[in-house]
Order: sequence, then structure tokens, then C-alpha cells
Amino acid sequence: MTIPVEAYLAQRQRPAGTEKQLYLHPGRFCFTTEDVVISTVLGSCVSVCLYADGYAAAGVNHFLLPERAARSEPARFGDSANELLLGQFENLGIPVPKLRAKVFGGASIAGSRIGDLASRNIEAAITFLDRHGIIILGQDTGGERGRKLLFRTSDAAAWIRLL
Repeated sequence: MTIPVEAYLAQRQRPAGTEKQLYLHPGRFCFTTEDVVISTVLGSCVSVCLYADGYAAAGVNHFLLPERAARSEPARFGDSANELLLGQFENLGIPVPKLRAKVFGGASIAGSRIGDLASRNIEAAITFLDRHGIIILGQDTGGERGRKLLFRTSDAAAWIRLL
């Protein structure tokens, strides 16, 4: 299921303002209480954008695989990357019922094997959010094209450009 999000196609539609800009590399996550525009590029990878309704806190992850392998970097894997991100909100005392999510990525861009990986990444994100009762307010996943994602933490606005 895809829930529409804002799309940007021209320079004038990109987020304007004085926010800091941050590029999120694959296998990393970002959590902040500042106004930041976080960007990343997704293929079969998935990003979960979490923000707290009524709180100045937001975060984004960019995971490559659905499950963590032993002794690996945890932010590279959906199961642990989502837990790491959620933990940042819990450390600030923000109640989980106040959290909202947007989910992006999971494109099948290079054949059936990658397609299976992409759909498993999407499933890992959705299952995690459902298990914690976190409402998904925006989603753009699947398909055959990668995406450039911009996520503005000040108001949880997201822009997608298909690649």
C-alpha cells in the first residue's frame, strides 16, 4: 500500500529555509531535536522517518538488509536500525504512542533477487512499526526506481524524487 507524499519536481518546490542540511549515508541513522533537512538516496534500501507528535524530535534511518547478522553494524539492518531509532525517543522520555512514521524505498531495481530483498526490507519496516503501534502517515515504497528522499524535521515534511 502506498500513501501519497509530497513530490518535488522543480527547484522552486524544494524545501526552503535556513535549516541545516545533512546527508544520511547507507547503514546509518540520524536523530535530532534541531531543525534539519535530512537527505538520502534509496534503492532496495528502506528509510523509516520517525517523529514525535507535539515534541521537537525526529529521526531517520537508512537500512540495507532486513535482519541483523551477528557482529555487524546494527544500523545496516532493519530490525536493529529501527530499534536504535526508537531508543533515541525513549531516552528522551517521549511516549511511543506519540510517534508517527513515514516509510520510503524498497525499489526492485536490479532483478528478482534484489526485488525479494527490497520487499523484505519494506516488510521489516512495516512489521516493526505495527508491532510498536506506530502510525504510518506517509509511505512511498516498492516499484522499480530508486528515490531521493528529503525529510524536514521541523514539520515532518517529506519530498521524494524518483530516480
